[in-house]
Amino acid sequence: MENLTPSNFAVVFTEPSPEGIERLRHHYPHLYELVDGSVFVVRHAGLSSEVAYHAGIKSEPRVAEGVVFRLNHAYSGFTAKSLWEWLGEE
Repeated sequence: MENLTPSNFAVVFTEPSPEGIERLRHHYPHLYELVDGSVFVVRHAGLSSEVAYHAGIKSEPRVAEGVVFRLNHAYSGFTAKSLWEWLGEE
């Protein structure tokens, strides 16, 4: 059964992918760009494979290479305050 609780996902492109980024923006307008052209975090009630499909990583044809991580609310680091606020939004 699919997880219907919204989760945060990190999408890490192994190479810059403007098309993958635009596909994510289309499907997930409320995303957070952490590093220009390489990492995005999106909120989605579904599976990481769906996020990978929308990013073009698992699409046919594939338009991007990368990986999607479902975050489990256990993260740490030092970065912009806006990311921590974004991650804390309901």
